[in-house]
Amino acid sequence: MDKICMVHRDSLSCEAIVRKLSDGSLILLSQCGGLTEPCRDNRVLVFHSDDGERWSAPLPIQEDNGRALYTTDVWVEGDTITAYMTEHNGDYLDDVCFALVSRDRGYTWKRQELPVFRDSFVFLRGTIRTSDGRKLIAYQHYPIPKEENDRLVKEGKTVSDSAIPAVLCGTLVSENGTEFRKSNDIEVPCELGGKRIWQWPEPTVAELSRGFAMLLRVNGAGQLYRSDSEDGLTWSEMYPSGIPNPNNKPKLIRMEGGAIALIHTPNPALGMKNRNPLEIWISDDDMKTWRYKKRVLDFPGWLSYPDGFADGRRIVFSFEVNRHDIYFADCDVSDFFV
Repeated sequence: MDKICMVHRDSLSCEAIVRKLSDGSLILLSQCGGLTEPCRDNRVLVFHSDDGERWSAPLPIQEDNGRALYTTDVWVEGDTITAYMTEHNGDYLDDVCFALVSRDRGYTWKRQELPVFRDSFVFLRGTIRTSDGRKLIAYQHYPIPKEENDRLVKEGKTVSDSAIPAVLCGTLVSENGTEFRKSNDIEVPCELGGKRIWQWPEPTVAELSRGFAMLLRVNGAGQLYRSDSEDGLTWSEMYPSGIPNPNNKPKLIRMEGGAIALIHTPNPALGMKNRNPLEIWISDDDMKTWRYKKRVLDFPGWLSYPDGFADGRRIVFSFEVNRHDIYFADCDVSDFFV
């Protein structure tokens, strides 16, 4: 039996991320506040739940300093929660990127530096633990020079007015969890069909029976793109995956037995209004085919940014509706294993 519950309504909600804690309870982080994203009033709120049906009142993840705040991934290992953060001026400029770490179930947080990237505008996304014990973190890097950042701020522009030719994606890989090596960069050009188009690739990674696969959102393409790696550090150029996408974040999740689940909105028509239906696809042949497809919701609205985890034969995730309602979903996919 499936369960879909509303968590919170705000003036804006964007990229809710739910995770299971070591005691079995749930934590959810989401950017909320303001009327648009990005916006100086964007903040990150933290919610707690024992069952996914009843959620605590939200708590701010840090003391308000008047700057916008966004979270791009949440990683739970044992009693430690790590949230990857971007703080900015409201236009994704003057960015400061860092981690917030909690060891008390997300009630207090301590700031830490990011691995590898220093003084860079980078989103860390889709952390996984590989079968050989390595930690792998996908990244989405915007190599904007300080001089260009300062010019854009002075002119009252946003990050999407930057002239960088491409957004760079890849992975950070660590054997011991503290020292990381950076992969080669996968270039996602800020141009499509001869036209300038800003990119939010939002990479998501899964381990296959041999090697790794990454899916990337490419705005304007009408489908997800894919890159492959044998070792998690050397990635191929991206290529069309054939999986429809309306410019929306996808999420890959490795399940028991090595099956790969994909939560997404498989619609080739572009734009917010086409972020539906919301579906779970599962592959048992290393993402060559998707023999299992489950429609979670076909509400004709904006079903955005699903993110979650596998819990046995269930897929547990959060998503937002129409950019202001946060929902929690707990979906039974046991029929895939029959």
